[in-house]
Amino acid sequence: MGGLDRFFDLGGDPEAPQEVSNRILTVPNVLSLARIAILPLVFIDLVGERYLRALIVLALFAATDWLDGYVARRFGQVTRLGQLLDPISDRALFLIVGIAFVVSGLLPLWALLVVLVRDALVMAGGALLLGGGDRPPAVTRIGKSSTFALMFAFPLFIGAAVLGDGPAAPEPVVLVVAWALFAVGAVLHWISAWQYLRAVLRERGPSQDN
Repeated sequence: MGGLDRFFDLGGDPEAPQEVSNRILTVPNVLSLARIAILPLVFIDLVGERYLRALIVLALFAATDWLDGYVARRFGQVTRLGQLLDPISDRALFLIVGIAFVVSGLLPLWALLVVLVRDALVMAGGALLLGGGDRPPAVTRIGKSSTFALMFAFPLFIGAAVLGDGPAAPEPVVLVVAWALFAVGAVLHWISAWQYLRAVLRERGPSQDN
């Protein structure tokens, strides 16, 4: 996992303590808000079969998802709002764009449910922890890797439609790569959910014994 650690932590010093501020207006926060704001436009483009524009915008979305973390670490702009916005933008992508994928025929419903059911369970667990005064577990490397794989699988599904003859006859090589990335991301997605569950049980176990 050393290579992944260097990739995900690029821009920061892994040995230095990370300072988290309460600032609102930072470049990473603006990028996260912009990603959330453009999702309805991507939905409209996909449903309207404007696949090329949706592909470009979604590719930029995926790129800035990593970029805002780099900027935050590199320039000391890690904020509590950013730590909240980043996973929200990812979950919003899977929900809004995923529904558009199903409507436009780019992805079967069962594949979307594999992602959304896991997210719903994790968010429900996080809400219960917050309601009990506990903090949700930190995002794991497996969780970040799963998001990374899924984030790049989605544009490839669109790319297969653009290079082929639409969703009904996508370009086969690109489609295979898209499904491979999706499969890896989906498996890691559920593994990370198990990691979060174990972390929650460890955190709450001692308090229940007292």
